[in-house]
Amino acid sequence: MPSRVTRTNPKGRDAEDSFRYSPLEHLRSLFVGFIQGLFARQEVGDYHWEPHFDTTEIIISDESPVHVTNLGQRPAVTVTRGPVQFWSLGFDDVLVYEPQTGAKKKSVLVPGTISVNAVSRVPLECERIAWWIAEELWANRDLLLQAGFFDIGRTPQILSPSPAGSLVAGDMADEYVVTTVTCPFQFVRTTKVTPLGRPVLQGVGAQLHGVLPPAGSLGPVDRFEVETHAPPHYSGASDIYGATPSPGSAPPSLPTVPHPLNPAVRVYIRPVRPNQPGLLPPSMNGRAIPIRQSPMPESPPVRTPDQRIKV
Repeated sequence: MPSRVTRTNPKGRDAEDSFRYSPLEHLRSLFVGFIQGLFARQEVGDYHWEPHFDTTEIIISDESPVHVTNLGQRPAVTVTRGPVQFWSLGFDDVLVYEPQTGAKKKSVLVPGTISVNAVSRVPLECERIAWWIAEELWANRDLLLQAGFFDIGRTPQILSPSPAGSLVAGDMADEYVVTTVTCPFQFVRTTKVTPLGRPVLQGVGAQLHGVLPPAGSLGPVDRFEVETHAPPHYSGASDIYGATPSPGSAPPSLPTVPHPLNPAVRVYIRPVRPNQPGLLPPSMNGRAIPIRQSPMPESPPVRTPDQRIKV
């Protein structure tokens, strides 16, 4: 059976790691780098962190879950991202509008939470590590604000110790306990949309026009019906007040044409569109429900020429 392997760039569309190109990946990189820097300054024997697994005293990464064979007897700190959302700042989130080109510069706040999980075999040890991380996030929030955050580290929350669950993979995962620190954050996302020369928008527009019917479509014509109307009793230039067309004649707005076999008779050709959108009458089990006419006459009543009031 033939198969096709899809190959993509492992670094994504843009190789640069920043809030501009890869904000969600950059979040993990900043938190992991901050925590690694904290434990890297610790002395040997006091949860000292080093890049190599063989020499480090604590494992710090964004890997989830952490395998038991990599932990050994050491504690670990993992970083996981919680849900994020776009928080609107105003009408259409427009920051700057250029009427000459139709370009819009939009800005929005993206709030969310980052969970820092301190994993250890001893509950007191994971609580100690979680408290130290939460306190450093709160004390050094100015340093994180300089890294590109709009707000961070204001109200970190330390959860109670609980079984590691899915954070540790292996046969001995039940022996590990985790204390999670949730840290809310906000960062600003700004983008500019220009409708001129955008191949993406052109492709989307072509797809919509090719799939969707045109706006205001009346539907295809199924057949034509010919309605015969008698000529009116008076000329179209008559100045009779209140004169109305005779019964059976076409309304003045309908374009009537002479009958090809009898020019004295004018006919109106009406196209029948069964799929035309519109309001459907009330029905029950496929049968239309008759609507009773109101007993109240229209006001004012239509007067004939003979019923005009003489002054």
